[in-house]
Amino acid sequence: MKLLIIHNKYGKHSGEEAVVDAQINLLKSKGHQVITYFRSSIELEKMKNGKIKAFFSAFYNSKTIREIKALINKERPDIVHIHNLYPLISPAILPEIKKLGIPIAMTVHNYRLLCPNGLFFSNGSICEKCTGFGKELNCISNNCESSLFKSTGYALRNLWARTNKSYINTVDAYLCLTEFQKGKLVANHFDANKCFVIPNLYSKVTTNVDYNMNDRNYVAFSGRVSPEKGLPILLGAAKNLPHINFQVAGQMREGYEKELEIPNNVTLRGMLNTNEMELFYSKARLFVLTSIYYEGFPMVLPEAMAFKLPIIVPNMAGFPEIAKNDFNGLLFEPENIKSLTEVISNVWNNEIKLKQLGTNGFNKMKTKYSTSSYYDLLESAYLSILKQQP
Repeated sequence: MKLLIIHNKYGKHSGEEAVVDAQINLLKSKGHQVITYFRSSIELEKMKNGKIKAFFSAFYNSKTIREIKALINKERPDIVHIHNLYPLISPAILPEIKKLGIPIAMTVHNYRLLCPNGLFFSNGSICEKCTGFGKELNCISNNCESSLFKSTGYALRNLWARTNKSYINTVDAYLCLTEFQKGKLVANHFDANKCFVIPNLYSKVTTNVDYNMNDRNYVAFSGRVSPEKGLPILLGAAKNLPHINFQVAGQMREGYEKELEIPNNVTLRGMLNTNEMELFYSKARLFVLTSIYYEGFPMVLPEAMAFKLPIIVPNMAGFPEIAKNDFNGLLFEPENIKSLTEVISNVWNNEIKLKQLGTNGFNKMKTKYSTSSYYDLLESAYLSILKQQP
């Protein structure tokens, strides 16, 4: 099978970028021919009036359309697989691909098909005001991006795409990361028969690590350290549990540390390299995610599971699908410090429970989130849309 992967890379390497790279490597390893068309948001930094150009290219980019059409006519791929289209590619490419008779699969990494900023999160809380035709303008009135220029651009490009049915009339398969995400699409008039659930893959080599509670002496958190990640909830639980150490790995949003009250039993580790992250996970007793928004599929969860870490997550969105309660994880009431405190306290010294949760998580990671499982689901989706072609 010949595949064309289209992706607008972000300014910084992210979990999404890692998934795209892993997908390409996996497809090649299975004997498929993979062609790529990439743009990068870093290009904007080199352009004169880059932000203004990005505003317009998010609606229509004639250069990108010419290049992709030429590439398709030359290579004649069996399927085009879309990841991110903003801001330098734009959904305007989708009907052009369909005119060439090529089916389209799209990985739904976030909620951008429904929400201008892709997060269902605005001004510190979950927000779904933009679902429904014409409601995208709420992104402007709420100033969701804390910049009227960006908020306006995000709102108008989503309104434009929905008005023109850029996605609904062109995409043959929406590859959702969770059942929760699929449910959001279906509730907003996307065809359920075109929605496939394919969780992200964890492609790193894993070994059967030991879980010795005496060697694991802190609660771990890793990821971007910014308001939507709910760090004050973690810090509040740490304050309630002064006898337990907490460690936080990840880049702090500039200036955010000044907004936080950090207890003495919390260590901010900052950005860690690959080897440091492996040690970070292997020395932790629990892993906690405190996000206050609907994440797509945070890769930190299978990463933690690879080190037999029980994972504690808020009981919302797709998190319980990944961290099944009392199987490989534990749930707490979203944004509730007391609830998180109780969950950590109840399991902290229960070695039998911790080992059971960790082992179950490790096995789940090796099966459900493995490269082989991911490939089977992806191939099934590809074959399904190929069968539907005239």
